[in-house]
Order: sequence, then structure tokens, then C-alpha cells
Amino acid sequence: MIRTVVHMLFTLMFTLASLFIFMVAVLVIGVFAVTIFKGIAQWQSNNAQPVRTVPALVVTKRQHVSGSGHDSSTSTWYYVTFDTVADGLRQEFSVRSVDYSGLAEGDTGDLTYQGTRYKGFLRVRRLAASPTPATVPHVSSWICGYCGGAVSPDSPKCLACGSSQRAAAPVSA
Repeated sequence: MIRTVVHMLFTLMFTLASLFIFMVAVLVIGVFAVTIFKGIAQWQSNNAQPVRTVPALVVTKRQHVSGSGHDSSTSTWYYVTFDTVADGLRQEFSVRSVDYSGLAEGDTGDLTYQGTRYKGFLRVRRLAASPTPATVPHVSSWICGYCGGAVSPDSPKCLACGSSQRAAAPVSA
């Protein structure tokens, strides 16, 4: 009698353990299937979107690092957040490390993207307004403060001694 009860308990325990292992396997396979399905759906959605190029501002940059163990390798993902000037949207894109290192917060330029896919950013350099010719004095040359030689106005250093010390800046009309 006791032997039969023990046998039934062991059988029930093995059945429940097998059912638990089966359920965990189904759950893991289900998570993988949903992840793959979401990736394919996002890829198709991005392909259906037009490629847009809009003026934008680099707002912030961030990194996500995972796998920092002694014997394991690490992976780093790079993200850049842009404010699009025309429509006022703030969007974050995953970018390659080379793109991440080439951007700085505050950069302005043209952002190219397709859906959630980053395509590129072309920085636009804004030149300062040039002063009018009437307000700019004409500097014919400057005098080196070290050797006293005359230096042309477009040269940053004295050609004779290499000094950049200025002693006088004569103005001619």
C-alpha cells in the first residue's frame, strides 16, 4: 500500500516536472517568436515610410553598455536625440559608433531618416556675419614684438623668428 502511494507520488512529480519544462520551453519559444515578429513588422514599417531630410539640432547623446563581467564581452549601443526644427519633434535614433563620435550636442544640420531608421546627419556650419568693409581697418602689416621685423597681415607668425607676439599694428587708410 505504501509502496503504491510512493510510486504514485513519484509518477505525479515527474509528470508535473515534465509539464513545467514543457511550459518553460513554450514560453521561451513564444518570446523569441514575438521578438522576431516585432522586428519584421518594424522593418516593413520603416521600408514603407518615405526618406525624409529635415533641419535638426542634436539635443543629447547616450550609450547603453551590457555584459560587463570579468570573463564576458561587452556590447555598446549608441543613441542620439534630435529636435527637428520644422515640425518640433524630438526623436531618438540608434546610430553607429562612428556617427556617434562625429556628433556633438548643439550641432545643427540636416537629419535624414526613414521611419525609425537613422540614415545620416550632415552638419551645417553657420558662418558669422562678416563686417562691412567700412568698419574693418586695413592692416598693412604688423611688427614682431620679439625681433622687430615687419610681418604681413595674413601671417599668424613672424617669418624671421617664428614669434606670434605683436608689438604694433599700423593702420593705413
